[in-house]
Amino acid sequence: MTDYIDPAQRQPKGDHNRRIALGFDIEAFAAEAGVTTEQLHDYETTAPDHDFDADVARLVGIALDRLESAERERTN
Repeated sequence: MTDYIDPAQRQPKGDHNRRIALGFDIEAFAAEAGVTTEQLHDYETTAPDHDFDADVARLVGIALDRLESAERERTN
């Protein structure tokens, strides 16, 4: 299980890389996270010194943790 990360402290580019590593395209992952493709795109392309939607970040983080956990279980 992943430690809790305050949604406002997430790293959008890092979450983008995690999504790619899981093999999800933007549309499929947006559906998994419960956000629109546009919301996910806006979040993942946020520059490091800019603000992003913390609610989207929270949903993305939850989905990434869930999917990575399922992948670990599948490969063990």
